[in-house]
Amino acid sequence: MRKAVLIALLSLVAGILSFQGMRGCRPDLAKDVLLDDMPELAWLRQDLKLSEEQFRRVAELHERYRPQCVDMCQRIATARGRVDALLRGGHGVTPELEVAMHELARVRADCRLAMLRHLYETAAMLDDRQAARYLQALLPHVAESGSAAEAGHPH
Repeated sequence: MRKAVLIALLSLVAGILSFQGMRGCRPDLAKDVLLDDMPELAWLRQDLKLSEEQFRRVAELHERYRPQCVDMCQRIATARGRVDALLRGGHGVTPELEVAMHELARVRADCRLAMLRHLYETAAMLDDRQAARYLQALLPHVAESGSAAEAGHPH
């Protein structure tokens, strides 16, 4: 039963990360993100049993990271748009397409590294048990898709 609850919670976390990432990568929705409520962090408080002080520090860190995340999503969308435009041009694998594809890969890698730094910085604010559970829950999502944002949408 406990394993089923943990699996359900991890599934919920994956869904929340995907949803929040998708909202962050849509410039028209990014301005509506509720940083005051930070529902994407509610599971941390509950599942990891964070103290009020831990939650406050994690929430502050998350709020500071959010603009960087939105910026990375916009950079990925721009690079993806450039690749898509060149592909629609139908001129084959041109030098411009090669450059654009390398740029998209570089921006995605930058995003993955920024997210990993954020996850490890957050984990450093937790005790050893909490940090292990936090990283165990989130690192696979970064490893699978390159970023939580990419898990939820096609850029």
